[in-house]
Order: sequence, then C-alpha cells, then structure tokens
Amino acid sequence: MKLTPEWEGTAADADIPLPPDVRRYYIPSSAHGGGVGGFNTSLPGSLLPPPDCPGNNFGDALLHGTPLPHPQTYNALRFHSRNWVMTGTPPPPSRYPTLTGKQLVEATKEAMGFPSLPGLPPLVPGNFINSVLDYDFGPEFNYSDGSGVPTVTPPKIKRVIRMLVPRVDADGNELGGVPVVLNDAPLGTYLGWNITNGGARPFHAGQICNYAGGMIPFARTRAERLAGNDPRLSLEERYVTHQGYVDAVRAAAQNAVKEGFLLQPDADALIAQAAASNVLK
Repeated sequence: MKLTPEWEGTAADADIPLPPDVRRYYIPSSAHGGGVGGFNTSLPGSLLPPPDCPGNNFGDALLHGTPLPHPQTYNALRFHSRNWVMTGTPPPPSRYPTLTGKQLVEATKEAMGFPSLPGLPPLVPGNFINSVLDYDFGPEFNYSDGSGVPTVTPPKIKRVIRMLVPRVDADGNELGGVPVVLNDAPLGTYLGWNITNGGARPFHAGQICNYAGGMIPFARTRAERLAGNDPRLSLEERYVTHQGYVDAVRAAAQNAVKEGFLLQPDADALIAQAAASNVLK
C-alpha cells in the first residue's frame, strides 16, 4: 500500500509540484517488482501460490500471489526516456494518484471504497498502513542529511506522520495510476499487499506481508459469486464470452498505447496471449 509523504508532504494536505524535467509514474494495484503476467495466472486452478512473506519467521501469505506485471510498462517508459534524452521528445505526463484528482484518501476501508471480499478479514485493508514515525534524536542530529550525533537513544517518537492511500474502484483495484492491461481488463482484484498466514508460524498471522502482493479472482458465473457472497461481477457478467474478454484486452491495450504506456509490439503480444488463454473457455 503506497505511502505518500514524498507526494503530499508530512501534512498530507497538498500535492507537491514536480519540476518540468521530472516525471513520476505509479503502477496501480501492483507489488514491488511486479508479477509474472499472463492471463491464466488469474484463473482458479492456475493461480500463483501464496508468496513468502519477507522477514524472520513470517511464513507464507494468505492470498494467492499477484501476476500484475511491470515489464511492458517499463519497456514503454524506457523507450520514452531515451527519446527524451536523445531527441528532446517529452515522455507522457506524470501519472500517479493525487489529492487534486481526488484519488488519495485516508487509509480506511470506508474512505478507500474498498469492497468486502470473500477471504479477507473485515477491517482489511484499512489497518494495513505502514506508519512513518517522526523521531526526536536530540539537538545534535541533522535531520536533513542524517549527519551529526544522536543524543537521544532510543529516540522519542514526536508524532505519527499522516498517510494517504489510493482510492479503489468497485473491484478493489487502485485508481490514479498508469494504464496496465491486466488491471484495466481485470480477472480479479489485484493487490499491492498481502496478509501473513498462520499455520506453523502464527506469531505474525493477520499482519501485513511486507512487499508481497495478493490476488482474489472473480467468480466465473453469477451463481458462483452469489453463492460466495462476492459483490464483484463475475467473468461472465463482465465479458460474456472468451471473445468478449479478448475484445476487452484489445481495448485496454489500445488505450495504453495511445496514452504512451505500452509499445505496440507488447500490445500485440498481450492480445495474442489473451486469445490463447483459458478465460471463459
């Protein structure tokens, strides 16, 4: 879950403007490093296994791993960055959640608009914020560059810095970032966070699984989602047929190309992968 002091300052009350020669891009609903991609990886029976939770004795995550990829977005951004340096052609405008765009909110389930999903505890994800603390190391410590001598050890906590997080759509997928085909033609809810499971190492159970993403697939049919008390539309309700999903991928890919966040060869490859997938077959 994204923390925002570098976007909104420690008061979290205004967007910090970027210089004209700087771009900032946020890949929504994704974990650090991105996932493996693909379309079958979002379908029951082919879901990625729950990832390991980084940290001592954390164990495995509760949710399946997220496949939401970064490589295609990176390919486009590297292409535009090189052209910016070599030819002066500017890359796409910055794209990330902002207060001005009403995409950043308090880190509560209600403010985010996060739906109640099967398999998630009631308070998740509103209690998953990684708080940043403002420490008092004493008057001889330079907070700007980390030099000097900390004379207060352990340091006192002066305050908890206010954090904001992206709002989500009705499926729980984040708003305000760059277009990503799998997020814009979704097969489930893609999460930049996960939950630590219990099992043999239950001490951290129910806590955030640091740096690991998660995924909750859509039901295939309306009957299945109603039986599972799932508020999200099923695959059939969204796309009707396999070809309907391929068409949705094509539309998402065309939009990402138009916006400058996907190269045409990668778009063609994603459309071909969707056509070859098992979605609604």
